Amino acid sequence: MTSTVVTYTIVRTPPQGVEGAPYCVAIVDTDGHRETARVAGYTDGREVRIGQTLRALDQPDEFGARYSLD
Repeated sequence: MTSTVVTYTIVRTPPQGVEGAPYCVAIVDTDGHRETARVAGYTDGREVRIGQTLRALDQPDEFGARYSLD
């Protein structure tokens, strides 16, 4: 199973009650199934690319991310 970034945005000013900014939210394609998901591992200045392969997490992280930038 391969998960890739279709498109993404970096959230720097999150809605009230959401922690962990800045963070990456992406549309992730996993073998033809697309979903919007928070992606773990983003830090300011880290490159995120369309088509980049993501690692699926066994369990969501503390912020609910289900994928990670390796």
